[in-house]
Amino acid sequence: MKNESLESKVIWKSEYNIHNFKLDKEHQKLFNIARDAMNISKLKDDEEVRMKLKEIISKLFNYVKTHFVEEQIYMEKINYPEIEEHKFLHKNIITMLTTLIPSLNNLSLKEIEQSLFNFIEEYFIKHIIIEDKKIELWKSSIASLKRNFHWKDIYNIGIEELDNEHKELFEIVQELFEDIEIGFKRQKIKEVLTNLYTHLNIHFKNEENYMRKINYPHFKKHKTSHKYIMESINNFVKELLDLEENMFEREFVRILNITFVYHIINEDKKIIIWEKINLLN
Repeated sequence: MKNESLESKVIWKSEYNIHNFKLDKEHQKLFNIARDAMNISKLKDDEEVRMKLKEIISKLFNYVKTHFVEEQIYMEKINYPEIEEHKFLHKNIITMLTTLIPSLNNLSLKEIEQSLFNFIEEYFIKHIIIEDKKIELWKSSIASLKRNFHWKDIYNIGIEELDNEHKELFEIVQELFEDIEIGFKRQKIKEVLTNLYTHLNIHFKNEENYMRKINYPHFKKHKTSHKYIMESINNFVKELLDLEENMFEREFVRILNITFVYHIINEDKKIIIWEKINLLN
């Protein structure tokens, strides 16, 4: 059952789309190559299988480098302001993959599968959802940001109470995008942020109580991510007085996409995946 869980995480999901057709297709190909490697690692451990596995991992390594070059060309084309930071992250991923490949010689196929999964989860998924998505969020118009920021069924984690609270949080944020008379916008922003902060506190406490109830082993790490989200919102609110209203909306949606949406589709879903695995075992 655990192997099935690992394999299921190496499937491209619609929530990983950053809505750039070319980059999304390249990301999908990365997942397909990685999945081939995961499938090979399930076969009988012999020299032929290991040679085949090395070929696929080398293919993955080469394609990652090719994809990063294409992505950097795109960032230069649109004058992406955080391109140097993004290039540094690419370099770090290449370094980690370079280190991973020789270490596979000393691992069993099962250990290789786990190592590949850890790498994909930590670097592919997180990098795509957070860092690559920043590129398109920066490029998008405020109208597009508002239009695309809404609850989607793919965000469901399968726990009704928590899903309903997530939906409510999205609805609160959408109040920021309503047409408001000039002169009343800043007051409305403060009211919505206060409401959001209150509901986030309640939601995070409910989520933490649920994790305690099922003895979720990654509770402390998850709780720390809750604290990070609250701090991110707090720090941004402090900048409110220094930002123009349109810039505030853009940056706030950007922060929520990068932190809040990622948290739901990646971290919160881990809770239900872990629970299902352990209920069946």
